[in-house]
Amino acid sequence: MTTPSSDSTLAHRSVFTVPDASAMLDTVRSLSGRWLKKKVRGAVPLGTGQHSLDESSVLLSQAAYDDQGAECAARIQLREDKAEATWRTTVTAVLSATGSGSVSIDLECFPNTPQAIRSGKPNLIRDLVAELRPRDGMSRLTADALRVSRDRVHPLVAVLCDPERQMPVVVAARPAQADPLWSKRVAGTMRHVAGDASAYLLWDLPAVDAFREAIGHDHRVGPGAVRTFLPLVDPAWAADASRHRVMGPVRWLDPADQTWRNVARRVHTLALERPLPRGLSSVTFSDPVAAQHRQERRESMDKARLLTSAPAQRTSEQEEELRVEVTLLTGLLDQADKELSEMGRSVDLAERASSSARDRLQAVIAERDSEIEDHLTTLDALQQARSESDRLRVLLLRQGRSEVVAEAAVNLPGTPGSFEALWERLEELEHLTVTADRRIAVGLDEYPMSRTWAAKGWTAMVSLDSYAAAARDGFNGGFYQFCMSPPPGAKPYPIKQVAMAESASTMEKYGRQRVFPVPGGRAEMQSHLKLGAQSPVAPRLYFLDDVKGVEGGTAGRLVVGYVGPHLTNMMTN
Repeated sequence: MTTPSSDSTLAHRSVFTVPDASAMLDTVRSLSGRWLKKKVRGAVPLGTGQHSLDESSVLLSQAAYDDQGAECAARIQLREDKAEATWRTTVTAVLSATGSGSVSIDLECFPNTPQAIRSGKPNLIRDLVAELRPRDGMSRLTADALRVSRDRVHPLVAVLCDPERQMPVVVAARPAQADPLWSKRVAGTMRHVAGDASAYLLWDLPAVDAFREAIGHDHRVGPGAVRTFLPLVDPAWAADASRHRVMGPVRWLDPADQTWRNVARRVHTLALERPLPRGLSSVTFSDPVAAQHRQERRESMDKARLLTSAPAQRTSEQEEELRVEVTLLTGLLDQADKELSEMGRSVDLAERASSSARDRLQAVIAERDSEIEDHLTTLDALQQARSESDRLRVLLLRQGRSEVVAEAAVNLPGTPGSFEALWERLEELEHLTVTADRRIAVGLDEYPMSRTWAAKGWTAMVSLDSYAAAARDGFNGGFYQFCMSPPPGAKPYPIKQVAMAESASTMEKYGRQRVFPVPGGRAEMQSHLKLGAQSPVAPRLYFLDDVKGVEGGTAGRLVVGYVGPHLTNMMTN
């Protein structure tokens, strides 16, 4: 996996609750020490204070105490200064007054180069999950998937519908015929989501059938499929099913298809967005070792002042005592220099993390404002469509054609809930030629906004298909004019989200990114439709309008050559 975005320093976060936390702090220290020994290959001091493990690794161990003097929280932080980046892993454990506890594991990456840096989920998380046995409402978090037989289906449905659950639940159903690749990929996925989601495996076909009967057809998990259930599952509401993404067996069984990795990536993305529990966000740690060092320096300074204030004539004993004190002071000053240097490094990382958080906040605000504008545009278009539909319905009823009205209201197709589902419906767009890389498009499904993007992507393609049909029937303008002044029955796309060309500077520097496959070769595409707001992803759809062309492989076609994240331009670079 990679860091969430070039602006984010938080690469991974796992947070979970431990119902029985009587031995939690000791367990966290023990497992953290074992994990650290594997990384630094040597003795690891876990006593409170700051410890240099080697030339590039610094360990900070802290503890907090309640009013009665009992330990109530612990923090272990490892900083690794490497050439490509500084990595900081922070494990925090906090006890509550009720006997439960919370644990968080953060992995931060502070790059030293502009290149994207790959980061892995700390193995410590699996060890903590296996030992601490955390829970998420009724659901138990485990290091591997829990097997679900036919008689355990109803408790699983109760877990999915539990209003107290906050994390995703990943449910896999074994295929009708055993497949080693499927088993390997699903087992790896379940291990990767440990601590960030609970995982269940429908063990056989009777369990799969029983689960479908218990939860309903819309929320089912078919043989070989894997579904990620978000919180607040509502089996009685068919529209709710699209929130809980399902990946069919074809993706898991194809050796060349890597889409299956998106399941764990999306779970990790959701984990990054979860707020810290109050106990973890509000805990503070004092630094008794630093306070002790400051006290030692003050005492030595006081003693030195006393010696220097003595009469000028000194005995050999006084001189020797003064030399000892100067040596001690020199050592303390060296230690103070190291502490100041380390403090400066910590301040620098804190400023970078704070800047990253501010940038993410601004991105969220910009995305929110853009989404509000998109929703207002959608509501306006919906109101116009409803008004037109109501008028047509009234006209048909006045003509005595009620059966036509009833037939039109049955089995109306909805919008796809994912790009994977969108790709499965491309055949419905008979006037489009789609050459876009499916893997890039389906990769958008790992992002939280993907349902909205997929719906807008489908709307965009339907609009292009509608334009291509109108152009073949004699519409004279291009797609922009089609959206500005749509002919009767047309399906325009919001004009503010249509761009028919890139800037000359963008094409001069990044034009090669906008050359996509077409029938018979490759072609440059500048026209594009906006599917998402200005964010690090901000997906776009690029197309080539050659509907009125008469020569070449694209003649008479409208080709969609790219659906995916925002390409580089002069604004984003």
